[in-house]
Amino acid sequence: MKNPILIICILLLFPILGKAQMVEYRYAETVSEIQGDVTFRLFVFCDSKKMLDSTACLAGVRCVMFNGIPGTKFSKPLLNDGEKTLMSKFPGYFKDLYGTRYTDYVKDCVMLSKFKKSGQGKSTLFEITVKAFDLRKDLEKNHIKTTFGI
Repeated sequence: MKNPILIICILLLFPILGKAQMVEYRYAETVSEIQGDVTFRLFVFCDSKKMLDSTACLAGVRCVMFNGIPGTKFSKPLLNDGEKTLMSKFPGYFKDLYGTRYTDYVKDCVMLSKFKKSGQGKSTLFEITVKAFDLRKDLEKNHIKTTFGI
């Protein structure tokens, strides 16, 4: 009985993970940085209104990890290697992070413009607060990001 349930769960999870990896976003501007939390605006390109909030949260986490947030102490990306390279080196970590854990690092996510189905350059503007310090600590703890010093 456990095997069919497990297979169904895995089959349902793969489309979500595939979609998460295809999230397109564009950094707009930095709003603030307070005690390791960075607030910034992102344009998120998404075709599904139902998936828009989760897509925006994941885009915010990916932006901090792979792009950096200008004007903050996290102006450089947390991870220097590319996303595809790191996903092939640490597939279990990124599957878990992109599947559910990314929400642990999003403090706030507010839609600032109306939903626009992506295509022809249409996007939805979000203001997102990411716990960048906590995310960095998790990356270091899991040996995804190397630390310098003692």
